[in-house]
Amino acid sequence: MRQWLFALGGLLVWTAHFFAVYIAASLFPGEPLASWLTLGLTLVALVVVGWLGLGAWRVWEARGEDELRPWLGGIALMGAALSAIAILYAGLTAVFF
Repeated sequence: MRQWLFALGGLLVWTAHFFAVYIAASLFPGEPLASWLTLGLTLVALVVVGWLGLGAWRVWEARGEDELRPWLGGIALMGAALSAIAILYAGLTAVFF
């Protein structure tokens, strides 16, 4: 179970960010507070995804006897990268447009 959470961590953060931004925009439509909440949530999500991506990079680089470990690190790294792009797209679009 821990390996699944590691591999899908970035995507889970992306999902949580999407719902949190949607809730903020729904509770405070058209208000500056929604933009500030979105900006804050985006920064927090990016920090978490960056932390997960750094851990995935370390696992991906570590070569050992277990052949699954680098593959799992690569999957987690790609998920974190995709999530960071999606979080930036959703968060900054909501703040600036």
